[in-house]
Amino acid sequence: MRPGWQDRVQLDHYRDVLGWEPFPPAPRDFADKRPSAPRGVSTLAYEPEQQFEAWHAHHAPLMDVGLPPGVTPAQGFVAEFMTCGLGGLWLAYGHADAHSFGQAGGGGRRRTPVGCWRLTLLTVGEIWVETPDGQVHIRPGDLFLLSLDEPFRGRATHHGGVSLTLPRDLFVSAAANFDAASGTVMTGPLSALLVDYLRSLEARLIGMSPEELALAGRATAEMLTACVGPSRDRQEQARSAIASILFDRARSHIQAHFGDPELTPERVAQDLRVSRSNLYRVFEQAGGVSRYIQQCRLFAAHAALTQESGRRIQDIAYSCGFKLASDFTRAFRREFGFSPREARDAWRKTGRPAAEADNRRIGLAPAE
Repeated sequence: MRPGWQDRVQLDHYRDVLGWEPFPPAPRDFADKRPSAPRGVSTLAYEPEQQFEAWHAHHAPLMDVGLPPGVTPAQGFVAEFMTCGLGGLWLAYGHADAHSFGQAGGGGRRRTPVGCWRLTLLTVGEIWVETPDGQVHIRPGDLFLLSLDEPFRGRATHHGGVSLTLPRDLFVSAAANFDAASGTVMTGPLSALLVDYLRSLEARLIGMSPEELALAGRATAEMLTACVGPSRDRQEQARSAIASILFDRARSHIQAHFGDPELTPERVAQDLRVSRSNLYRVFEQAGGVSRYIQQCRLFAAHAALTQESGRRIQDIAYSCGFKLASDFTRAFRREFGFSPREARDAWRKTGRPAAEADNRRIGLAPAE
């Protein structure tokens, strides 16, 4: 029995909100730059013997595809994706069964009117690609760029992840840099931040307006150009922009879940599907991820102590994510210079907290 969809790529959240359509057998129109809302496409809408033919016909403008040795079309071919048009860029998130692929062209001949690259963030499975420059083995977590206008051949196991189809006419100024990086796994801190950005982008597409989709496409194109380009200034701009997006995502997530005593930096990284090293890096100026979680809990507790005078202090501590009241008391005193009880007593006597807790330091709204 072949692995099911949940075993390869988690698409359950798209199952609930998207209408699933038959996998389009017609090739994509790469000249169409209009944004298009996310939709789900699946070969399971066809009879098993027709599933691979739909996959083959859809990819005909880009590459030739084939089944692994010993596998026949009658055995079926499962491919399920969320796809979205970002004003010229095409994003896909999903999984496909094992197959081979190749492009024997080159020498200036293009399979599409505009030519394109494919950027793939692999999350499940393995891919092997051979180009005139060498062979590459792509594993989960790798970010791989490939020109679809030059010769290549490869094969993939059951695999899944995020991919972007990048039309050449949107990257004219950076085309030489993209071609130079083609056939390689992108590495380094900047590429790692780009991985986090792509995961964030994929998770936020549902509900975007056409204007927002087009804006996301332009921002993505600028980031890709800066990441692949050699300019240090452009790379630093991309690094800052991607890190800012990740910080905002993580900050919002922590503020929404600080009451969970099991919330840790590792849990935040897992929930956001980002690497721990990148998460730690963007929180360096905030004193670290653990420090930020602790501050969210303490400032929320400070506000509760001065607004909910009838509530027990230990209950407030537990509701703010502290497992032990004694740990809460020690942390509170270290942060504010006085105990939780002293904060409550001062409020009861004067109507003001013992000291103004500046919630703006961690992005929380000040207490009313």
